[in-house]
Amino acid sequence: MTLKKKRVKLEDIARKLNISIATVSRALDKNPRVKLSTREKVFKEAKSMGYMPNQIAKSLSSGKTNIIGVIIPRYDEPFFIEVCRGIDRYARQHNYKILISSSRNSFEFERENLISFERGLVDGIILSPTHETETFTHIKSIIKKGIPVVLFDNIREEVSGADHVLIEDDKASFTAVEFLIKKDKKRIAFIGGIKEKKVFQDRYKGYLDAMKKYNIPVYDELILHCDSLDREFEDAEIREFFNGISITPDAIFTCTDNYGLLTMKTLLKAGYKIPEDVSVIGFGDLGLGEVFVPSMTCITQPSFEMGQKVAELLIDQFNEPNDVNHRKKVVKLKTELILREST
Repeated sequence: MTLKKKRVKLEDIARKLNISIATVSRALDKNPRVKLSTREKVFKEAKSMGYMPNQIAKSLSSGKTNIIGVIIPRYDEPFFIEVCRGIDRYARQHNYKILISSSRNSFEFERENLISFERGLVDGIILSPTHETETFTHIKSIIKKGIPVVLFDNIREEVSGADHVLIEDDKASFTAVEFLIKKDKKRIAFIGGIKEKKVFQDRYKGYLDAMKKYNIPVYDELILHCDSLDREFEDAEIREFFNGISITPDAIFTCTDNYGLLTMKTLLKAGYKIPEDVSVIGFGDLGLGEVFVPSMTCITQPSFEMGQKVAELLIDQFNEPNDVNHRKKVVKLKTELILREST
């Protein structure tokens, strides 16, 4: 029978060196009150015994963990992956680590994650609210307790005390649809996500605004709001949509890269030529659109930059004096229409 190896504690080192636990603790913290020779003995013995500091205990004494909590709606969305990469890059450059949790598109899980992070695990929180998040009292409560918060992407309402990072989704969509209209497209379909999500509402608004401005008819049967919250079902929804329409679109604006790529796959399998028969524009430009054949025209969503910016704003909050009330910052990042073969 193999005995489980016990974690080495401060008292183990103190016993071995015949000094006090307080002296060991100060030595490991490089406290100048402890003689250099003693500090060197403690470090040498700690290394020999395989001592690892207890981060929770250290954070309780210092009030700081150097960990940033990140809550995203889903792990399988390329946009959120890129945002987290940006957060991690900036955080590590400033000696912070990130702890990522998914709300799984559930308000209840979002609230539970916030409560978990509130209990001292993190120094601050970066959050993208779910489509179910209609009230922000849980976030306001965190802010009132002095925990810095930055919100990004799907922000239904402005929250006092929290910084916001977003793009102007309606204007970005307007730009894409206007481009199609100026290419003489008259039957422009729209494929978006779940209706309750603010970013999809804004992208649909941009589509409608462009169609209205140029007096282009909007056909109800050419509008799809995908209900699925799982990537594996989005393909089926889009196939069924095209199987059920009687009007053949000459252009399609889609609200994500994934919708755009699934749309092109479905059209090509059905024998359509892109862009000769139908043009397609995606939203995100997260890499796959560029390598697909034909390559996909996209609205660029600066996701990596968004991650860096939310991390920057949060760390800036950490460095504010305790007696200063934080003034909310709203940062709007620029988007761009990248032209490729699909248009």
